[in-house]
Amino acid sequence: SANQLITQELNTLFSYNLLMQPAENFIIPWHENLHGHSDSFLDTILDEAVTFHSPVVFRPIEGIELTKAYLIAAGNSFNLNEFKYTNELHVGTNSILEFETKIDEIFVNGVDMIEWNDQGKIISFKVMIRPYQAVEKVKEKMQEALEALKNV
Repeated sequence: SANQLITQELNTLFSYNLLMQPAENFIIPWHENLHGHSDSFLDTILDEAVTFHSPVVFRPIEGIELTKAYLIAAGNSFNLNEFKYTNELHVGTNSILEFETKIDEIFVNGVDMIEWNDQGKIISFKVMIRPYQAVEKVKEKMQEALEALKNV
């Protein structure tokens, strides 16, 4: 009957909307802590087996400890006073966040691609950056920041 078809269609749409919700909720602690003074939230938001894809390192970075080191280095490199997300898209357990910042007068435009597990932990974090001068500047600053972390 028509009522059964409508009910079935509504259930499908309702299920689809539920699938779209997780990433929108999972991203909240990321935004709340991004400009904070503590990196400890990374322990609660990153999965133990997280993979980080850096825009300046060819191979993926595996595991929570190395991923934390790279994210902390990025935070120290990216001039967080100027850093801002300009656009976001959340679908299912995926978030795509476009960002802008300036590093040493070089304009940086990029995208964070985050994949979440069902528990709200990041299992994959990929960063892409443009233009080319920005990639070179980020590489320089990341090398400096990683060196500084090694010496701590």
